[in-house]
Amino acid sequence: MDENAARLLANGNVGELESAGGGVQALVRDHDATFQPWVGIVDGIFTGDCDCGIIGDDLCAHAVATALTAFHAGATFSGAATPPGAAPEHARYLQAVQRLSPRQLAELVAGHAARDRLFATLLLGEAGMLDAADTSGLADFRTAVRDASTVTAGSKWQISDVEPTGHRLAAEVEILCTHPATPAVLDLVEEAIIVWDDLSGHLRDA
Repeated sequence: MDENAARLLANGNVGELESAGGGVQALVRDHDATFQPWVGIVDGIFTGDCDCGIIGDDLCAHAVATALTAFHAGATFSGAATPPGAAPEHARYLQAVQRLSPRQLAELVAGHAARDRLFATLLLGEAGMLDAADTSGLADFRTAVRDASTVTAGSKWQISDVEPTGHRLAAEVEILCTHPATPAVLDLVEEAIIVWDDLSGHLRDA
């Protein structure tokens, strides 16, 4: 085993595994830096892809540590996986990111997070900054559920009112599910299911 990979494993530097493109990826801490290697089977060959910048046929230490962690966890691999950067548009965006200074990139990310609540939540989650005690997401979702439950209460509602309501509920669920699961969250999602079940009846009738 590569010495650096062994060090990463021994120090518990490989984060939680997640499936991606038929393979597996994880955040790996290496000294003061954090990388996200991906491993999978591409064209019949076990392949690694990492943002550490090491290029070659051999897996880098981050990919090796991730692969070994995946093997130990019994992770499943597709026989025809696709690395995260394989899509042309993804490669183009990565190229654009590499042209930005750290300050430009930070301002761009922070500005987008200020405009997009889902992106903001994902950003905080990736940074380990989601607070289970933060109930702001619950309040927003509770408002969406309340509004959805009354969308057909009046006499002038139209079937076209139901679709945006469903989209709003789905968006709020996606934001809410990035937070740690709590009894309050589960109760609210169950309430939303009941509300949407009632609304979807109108769509079926239409």
